[in-house]
Amino acid sequence: MADSAIALDDSRYEELFQIEGSAERSGSGVVDDPYPIWAELRAKAPVHRGSLAQCMGLPGEGLSAPGAVQYSVLSFAAVSEVFTRKDDFSSESYIDIGVSHKLGDSILNMDGRRHRSLRDVIQPHFQPANAEGWWNEIVIAPLVKEFIDKFADQPGVDLNAHFFARLPMHTVTTGFGMSPQQGLEFRGYMLRAFDYTRTTAEVTEATNAAGELLAGVIAERRLEPRDDLISKLAHATLEEADGTSRPLTTEEIASYCRLIVFAGGETTWRQLGIATFALMTHPEQMEEVRRDRSLLTNAILESTRWNPDPLFYRKVIRDTVLQGVELPKGALLNVCTGAANRDPTRWEDPDRFDIHRPIQRSTAFAAGAHSCLGQHVARQEIASAINGLLDRFPNLRWDPAYPPAKLTGSLVARGPGPMHVLLH
Repeated sequence: MADSAIALDDSRYEELFQIEGSAERSGSGVVDDPYPIWAELRAKAPVHRGSLAQCMGLPGEGLSAPGAVQYSVLSFAAVSEVFTRKDDFSSESYIDIGVSHKLGDSILNMDGRRHRSLRDVIQPHFQPANAEGWWNEIVIAPLVKEFIDKFADQPGVDLNAHFFARLPMHTVTTGFGMSPQQGLEFRGYMLRAFDYTRTTAEVTEATNAAGELLAGVIAERRLEPRDDLISKLAHATLEEADGTSRPLTTEEIASYCRLIVFAGGETTWRQLGIATFALMTHPEQMEEVRRDRSLLTNAILESTRWNPDPLFYRKVIRDTVLQGVELPKGALLNVCTGAANRDPTRWEDPDRFDIHRPIQRSTAFAAGAHSCLGQHVARQEIASAINGLLDRFPNLRWDPAYPPAKLTGSLVARGPGPMHVLLH
């Protein structure tokens, strides 16, 4: 791995990993703290007619399906139902809102037999044993050391720019078999593809460029396989419904890469920052974790409950009823996991971050057939990164010379801005 991952120009990271910039490009804009509004809406009803932005009185529409009536789902019970009632709610929503045009025909937008077949090919590589074994030993642990070594002798650092933005992206790109430079180029293309301020031609150009980059790496791994996921997928077989099997196509492999390398790495970047922010703004709990690392598992799960990726989408595939609300076939559901994860009917004092809270399933990793594929690898990354910081910097604290860190973002994705700390 050497110095290739850390020697790349810093300004590119600051450009490509900027939460407020991502929010502005998302179509819904920056919303500093949506939780009080969500609490008011959830208290009135678990399901509301209208997009989440409309229900909140915001001008931005965010993602939408042309011609579809929209509903927002806010309570824990209602969100859980949407994720698990596979005969009523479909992930085809991601086709309708245009996400699949950028990510490709991936397991994100599939359901049923086809989804299971394609997910079964890759899921073994993301099981807990692989997360703690191959992923951590070959990829995560060396990267954590490499990045921390780079800034360890400095008096202070912006953890978001110099650690949190880099580790998840290089974890997935290295794991899949892309070079650090290819990883940054790929992220740049995908960000342009998802920039709702760009023209259709610009989006198409960026989408095609990302596809060409992936096709080149896949072709290389077909000829010369290595110890990475693209090599494994390039030589894997897919079981068809009729019992026959075949190799994966280049586009099928590329769709895994777009979803996991881009979307998965993006989510872990934000969640790593959120978990560290939560601990550092609750120093008594951070000190408990420092003394007893077994508490870190609870701390990570609590951080995903407290501030998850807040919004997902589903399509109503037949007329049905959800928590007493009639939903027509074809409606687009705005599934607000952020509101669901602070439902006071499930968690006492839900706005409080508390690592001693009894562990209960939240909706942070979805549920059912579409539960988060990469959750075990993501949690391993977060644990390794925080352990690395606590091991190396026993006096880690906020740097008072800079404005206080904060969590911000859009209705779709939230995370930290700059996180300036003193190390020694």
